[in-house]
Amino acid sequence: MLPVLLAQTEATAEVIPTVDWSAIPSSADAAAAAAIVGGATAIGVGAMIVGIIGGLIGLAFLIWWIVLLVDLSKREFPQKSTYMILMILGFFLGFYWLMDIIYYFAIVKNNVGTKKA
Repeated sequence: MLPVLLAQTEATAEVIPTVDWSAIPSSADAAAAAAIVGGATAIGVGAMIVGIIGGLIGLAFLIWWIVLLVDLSKREFPQKSTYMILMILGFFLGFYWLMDIIYYFAIVKNNVGTKKA
């Protein structure tokens, strides 16, 4: 086994790596590459800003959904159970923001029902 290992190390020692100098970019190529990387960075930062703004809007709708759910639990009106099911179903299916808007304009803004203490 040892002679085989020695033969392999001797064979690999004879190979001298060569450098392909034409593969090294010139300064113009480096500037173009830097511009591309800078553009990609700007796109990444822009996407991050849009993601943060979207997350804050989503958080605001979630807080508003909780406030409206408390309001719904305190009101007495005929369709209360329907709105409760729709509000909770909307949360689990991801359209709670739409249920917030519908409930606000249909019930809260029109002052439907009576509020318990």
